[in-house]
Amino acid sequence: MHNDESSLIERAKRYDRKAISELYKRHVQSIYRYIYYRVGDVNVAEDLTADVFLKALEGLESFTYRGIPFSAWLYRIAHARVMDHFRQQARREFLPLDERLAAAEEEGPQVTIEARLEHEELQAAIAQLTTDQQQVIILKFVEGLSNAEVARILGKSEGAVKSLQHRALNSLQRIMRR
Repeated sequence: MHNDESSLIERAKRYDRKAISELYKRHVQSIYRYIYYRVGDVNVAEDLTADVFLKALEGLESFTYRGIPFSAWLYRIAHARVMDHFRQQARREFLPLDERLAAAEEEGPQVTIEARLEHEELQAAIAQLTTDQQQVIILKFVEGLSNAEVARILGKSEGAVKSLQHRALNSLQRIMRR
């Protein structure tokens, strides 16, 4: 996998369209989900995801593969784009229009409404966490990454990630009880 990713990156640096396309396909869904759970708006998440891959393409020449997954670099770019978005936005707005919930409408309106409310409550609760805590929760529980992978992406120790996760889960529990 590492050699495969390394060679893909080298080919992409030479503007090999197939390599660029493959890197995009491998990572677009996880980067989109990460951004969506931070901003809560489908359109904004799509725009920021496109920005992430544009920035990655622009910076690819300077990227050096050192065994750290390419995704870690993409998550860092995504984090920076999300922070830029929040700085530019006067106030936070959450309009979660999750397509998965629309598909659940077949189960009946009661189930759909309850699922949408739970999703909105969780998203609003996550938004009240610190930036680091939000990142850990999203990367661990939405993306399903290990503590080691989250630590590499965030540039922190595994112990720091475990501590952030513990504090974030405690905070979420307090927020959700209110």
